Amino acid sequence: MDISKFLSPESCTIELAGKTKEEVVRSLARLIEKSPDVAGVDPGSIEQGLLEREKMGSTGFGKGIAIPHCKVTGMKDFALALGISIRGVSFDAMDKRSVHVFCAIVGPPEDPEMHLRLLAAASRVLGAGKSRYELLSSSTSYALREAFLYHAAPATAIDSCKDKTYNRLMLIIVQEDEVYNDIIELFLEMGLPGAITHEGNLMSQILSGVPVFAGFLDVLGSSQPEPRTILALVPADTLDEMIASIEEITGDLENHRGACIIVLSPDIVRGSLETI
Repeated sequence: MDISKFLSPESCTIELAGKTKEEVVRSLARLIEKSPDVAGVDPGSIEQGLLEREKMGSTGFGKGIAIPHCKVTGMKDFALALGISIRGVSFDAMDKRSVHVFCAIVGPPEDPEMHLRLLAAASRVLGAGKSRYELLSSSTSYALREAFLYHAAPATAIDSCKDKTYNRLMLIIVQEDEVYNDIIELFLEMGLPGAITHEGNLMSQILSGVPVFAGFLDVLGSSQPEPRTILALVPADTLDEMIASIEEITGDLENHRGACIIVLSPDIVRGSLETI
């Protein structure tokens, strides 16, 4: 997924206009209208679509970010807009904080999969503290766009693979909720089909119920989060890129507890769990 083709330089700004939610949405719509893929689309339909989506629930997800998005009839492809509001705008965000970083996504109704992938990519980039700091620190619109595309780069791993034979089974075991959510978003934006998850128990949690161990392990068993395992079939040619992308989320797995990657070579694979 080459996000750069959806985000034109003209659709980025470090001086997003607007003091209210409606005014910011209008400014984002004007930025999207500068994209070549919006030619022929009724300009008012973009603003109206974004506002209608906000009525369903705010797209301000907390941490000072918002990702307004909608489907617009007549769009030939997707278009993004990226904007920074230095003052911040009250956007009815979940954490009630003002929003400073906006990424708007508009596309055709016929491609819900790409819509989800772009949402996942924007959420992962804007949700990470390091990338969010770089976006807020951008001195020009060009630098803003480059910072966003740089941190969105892992999404190209699957799409750039010429041989998409899914011949490796990757298992990722994680404990932390935030790490788990970020990896799921990464898989979604990569377009990885059929990834599934399974909840499990730590050994200490099981042994804490055994009387002879209870005095030693009851505290550990009650305080540690339940681990979850993500299973996915992946192309062998993408393993290095995928592991590197996951370690951008978890940190160096050689020095990180609470997360583990295991890759297996299955003898037989029949069928698919792909649902999107």
